[in-house]
Amino acid sequence: MKSVRSPLKYYLYHAKLVHKFLFLLIVLLLAEIFVSNFYIRNNTSNLLAKEIQATSKQFIEQYTDNVNYRLTKFKLLLDNLGNAGQVGLIFSNPAPTEEDISMVEAQIRQILNNQFPYGLYDLTFYALKYPSSHKSTFIKPLSQEKEEWRIHLENRYFDHFFMHTEGSYSIELLSILKPVYSPDGSEITGVIKLSLFPEKVFRPIKGADGKAVHQLFMIDNRGNYIYGEKFPEMEEYLSFFREKYDIIYNGYPVDDYNGTGGIYLTSSNSAAGFHGVCYLASTSSLESIRQLNRTLLTGNLALMCVTLLIGSILSGSISRRFSAVLSKIKGVSQGNLKISASDPGSDEIGIFDASFTDMVNQVNRLIEQNYVTEIKKKEAEFMALQAQINPHFLFNSLEIINSLIEVEKYQTACEVNARLSDLLRYSINHNSSGIVTLAEEINHMNNYVYIQQIRFEHKFTFETCIDERCLDCHIVKLVFQPFIENSIQHGFRGISSGGLIRFSVRMEGENLLISFEDNGNGMKASEYASLMARLDQGTIADFQEQNESIGILNIHYRLKLKFADAYRLTITTRERQGMCTRLLIPRI
Repeated sequence: MKSVRSPLKYYLYHAKLVHKFLFLLIVLLLAEIFVSNFYIRNNTSNLLAKEIQATSKQFIEQYTDNVNYRLTKFKLLLDNLGNAGQVGLIFSNPAPTEEDISMVEAQIRQILNNQFPYGLYDLTFYALKYPSSHKSTFIKPLSQEKEEWRIHLENRYFDHFFMHTEGSYSIELLSILKPVYSPDGSEITGVIKLSLFPEKVFRPIKGADGKAVHQLFMIDNRGNYIYGEKFPEMEEYLSFFREKYDIIYNGYPVDDYNGTGGIYLTSSNSAAGFHGVCYLASTSSLESIRQLNRTLLTGNLALMCVTLLIGSILSGSISRRFSAVLSKIKGVSQGNLKISASDPGSDEIGIFDASFTDMVNQVNRLIEQNYVTEIKKKEAEFMALQAQINPHFLFNSLEIINSLIEVEKYQTACEVNARLSDLLRYSINHNSSGIVTLAEEINHMNNYVYIQQIRFEHKFTFETCIDERCLDCHIVKLVFQPFIENSIQHGFRGISSGGLIRFSVRMEGENLLISFEDNGNGMKASEYASLMARLDQGTIADFQEQNESIGILNIHYRLKLKFADAYRLTITTRERQGMCTRLLIPRI
């Protein structure tokens, strides 16, 4: 009896990937449209209202901060005017001369020239102690003033901005009073009144059509309307503000006020004592929600069409890439093991293609690996030999011997000749493995150091600290000399005497720690970064042309070939502070 196949199982196992992909896209898009519209109809009203309120709250906070910033500049101007020395003196003088008045006016003009406030309407100095009979631009007797702002002076309402009307045209002004004290600070001898055009201070942000973007108005700490638009239920909001937030609670956050027609959002208190209030009408919020619903529905339908189009393109691309991988697999099954990696990308198909290509080529890579590695080892050893048996070094050594003979220092000349012979013999006659004991390598290094000390007439001293237990350990041949040569040629360049090189070897767990340290010139940061970048490159072919660092680079590469990740090279250096190189290798 045949088993009945499930239609879904048959579709999943036998339908093409392209059809599965498109079907999944259609299902997901239909589900997204249904869920999003359902969610919008049921939850977006509250979410959008909260978002609008949060955005508007942030706007009025920034707006109030900007107003506070402008008013702070005006208060700074007042402080400079009130602290001017000549102003305090002239107001304390019961009978100032015209020369005194002129001197004060000159000082006031100088301060105004340096800090002229944008939107200034009037700046007046009122003397309290004398009735001035002199004509002055800025100084007037208080007795001549009959404007309504004087009630603020009588109540000592200093250093706070307030709104009032002034003049025969009833101009609305934003003013602030600043007292002027006598030189000893015992009494108030005058008062400064700075008046501004409020529309210059509380200028709202407007759109391209010239209309205000936000519905704003300003209130002070007492809940008094100062400036801006007026809205329904504003008196109820102001009563709410006065009832819950009197001036003694200055600085506390203000709750939002929900009226029948809209909501009032209040900013935090500013340093100038003002709050910004933003009015959001309920009808505008509902219209925004309806518009959002229409926009989202249209956008979802457009998104569905675009997604289906893109899905068709992607599914076709995936199908073609799978076909290329299948063709490669068929070729391998027919015996073609030399396949090249295609350009499949970095997704799952690309990873499968790259992994399959690597698997097929693994045998060829393993066969070639030992051969190539051996060639590189020989090449590295040859480069090390070439770097250390430098023609210049041989020439200089022979010149040293010749000079010693000329001055009849035959014993020293013989010693140099013997050490040079040992050095060349050690470099040329080496075993095939290239591995020597630490004692042999140190002896070779000492021969080199001796010749260089004779050559440079003891320009530097050489100190060693060697743990004798390490002498029987083994190391790759010809690795110490380049570090000594680097210190002499680069570290002590330009130094006539006092150079010091320290060489140390000690055990550190299962490893050997070998250190080379000098007190020479060190390396510049750019040179150090360049050297470390080349050390990270990893193959000898990457630095065959870097002649200035061939020694260190060659050593690094050879030790890396021998010990792999068990080997570490650390270089620390700073310009004019010497250089320290540490090699950490396993004990063998």
